[in-house]
Amino acid sequence: MNTIFLNPIFILVLVIAIFFLFAFLYVLSRKSGKSTEGSDKFDELYKKISDEIKYAVAPKSINLSTSVTELVELATEVWRVEQRLLKIADSLQENQRKGLENSVLKFRRYISNYDIEIVDYTNQKFNDGLNLDVLSVEKDTAVTMPMVKETVEPTILVKGQVVKKAKIILLSN
Repeated sequence: MNTIFLNPIFILVLVIAIFFLFAFLYVLSRKSGKSTEGSDKFDELYKKISDEIKYAVAPKSINLSTSVTELVELATEVWRVEQRLLKIADSLQENQRKGLENSVLKFRRYISNYDIEIVDYTNQKFNDGLNLDVLSVEKDTAVTMPMVKETVEPTILVKGQVVKKAKIILLSN
């Protein structure tokens, strides 16, 4: 049995087999390294292209975090409180009215710190290009141009983009 390991031909074949095994493993590791490197370049290129496409086409609406969504709802409610305050301002004592107006003003400043803007279209000319939801249309022959009779809910802008469309009642001839 020991004679097979002493046979020079067997030793030569064994050395050549081990050499080819290491060569095969080396080539295999190089190929897998290149494919990883190539796929990294492909992934990088794909990411660049998808980013360019994402920023080339502006989305119709913005996905907002929960806290921003809550601030948008707060802005709507601040507008509602302001509208209600305008309706009852004459029946309030001056110090109560000023206190409430001050509070609404503070809320508006707080909201504007987050680049949130409230837009009320009441008594403005109606333009078909405006991003508004028309809830109803009231006819009036005295009106020459369509006007926004009442804003039921205001438009809310975040960083200059509409995140909530106004709901209005339109006055038309």
